[in-house]
Amino acid sequence: MRDQGMKGVQQTNFAETFRLFYQYERVSKQTVMEVLGHSLPTITGNLKKLQDRDLIVTDGEFVTQKTGRPAQAYTLNRTAFTSLGMAIFGDYVTIVNLDARGELANQQQIMIKFENTDAYYKAVTEHIKNFVKEIGLDEQRILGIGVGIQGLISEDRQQIVYSEILEMGDLTTVVFQRYLPYPVIFIHDADAVALAEQYASKREEDAIYLSIGEHLGTAMMVNGQIYNGSHGRSGTMEHITIAMDNGRLCYCGRHGCIETYVSINALLKGRTETLAEFFALVNHDDPSALRRWSSYLDHVARAIVNLHMFVDSPIILAGELASYLTTYTVAELEQRVTKISVFPEAERYIELGQSYTQPVAVGAALPLLQLFIEGI
Repeated sequence: MRDQGMKGVQQTNFAETFRLFYQYERVSKQTVMEVLGHSLPTITGNLKKLQDRDLIVTDGEFVTQKTGRPAQAYTLNRTAFTSLGMAIFGDYVTIVNLDARGELANQQQIMIKFENTDAYYKAVTEHIKNFVKEIGLDEQRILGIGVGIQGLISEDRQQIVYSEILEMGDLTTVVFQRYLPYPVIFIHDADAVALAEQYASKREEDAIYLSIGEHLGTAMMVNGQIYNGSHGRSGTMEHITIAMDNGRLCYCGRHGCIETYVSINALLKGRTETLAEFFALVNHDDPSALRRWSSYLDHVARAIVNLHMFVDSPIILAGELASYLTTYTVAELEQRVTKISVFPEAERYIELGQSYTQPVAVGAALPLLQLFIEGI
């Protein structure tokens, strides 16, 4: 029993040392001693184990004003392992890989029209394998692939339980797993965006994330985790209704959902222009575009007020639209919110997201990476 206890302590010390490399870009023995309080023999042994496993590498020396030999610096080996992520949309898929630090290393977009057929899933997995080959990844270092889905997923992330945007209901990861040699998980696209945002900002406090893309997705982060509730449906606030009787028709079959007022589809409804083309008009003070933008911001403000009354946490504007927004846009929204809010708003709570590049695919890749780090 005593031996098992000692092994447990040794494993804990090893894990703590490894995770320290996610707090600091470069680490010395002195850093480990000051932060974790481990003895020098323990530190030396754990750093050697990490080197032997190719998880860390030496990175020069720390230059100090003190006399004596400079301290050896170590850093995380960014190529030690990698996590793949994919986002599936109606007309294309996006594939990415994250390095060991969780930063976007490579990305690729493939135009392929969605079909709920084995031929489609086989074709997609061929694109994944080609992506891996083209960028020279070692399959043995791939932790797995997370697939961002426009739908709700099971608790074990192996099955889609609800999907109306793309007909993928009851689909399991087997359709990909049969062609790939590493684990596959599903993740709700809005949850993926929230995870990408949380990781990019290093945010620790609770928040509501509005992922504004072609469709609207919402997610709640509570105590550092996505809050999905008892059956995985919590956080789907895009289907809160504003006007059920005469509101706009939503893809879910009801009328007046926030989705139908705040998504990019709602902003561009009935037009062939792209989002970039719309904002080009706004930036050139086109009267019609400015009126549409003002009306859209009114709808966003109403949605924000309703959600903030429900959950008194910061609201993060994320997703595709976020890359076109500015601090001036946030100020405009705050003015609108102040006018219609029931309570006085003493503190600002609307923020812009930071993860602009492929947030669904990046967020889908993160759980596999975090699971590996937590289980080291």
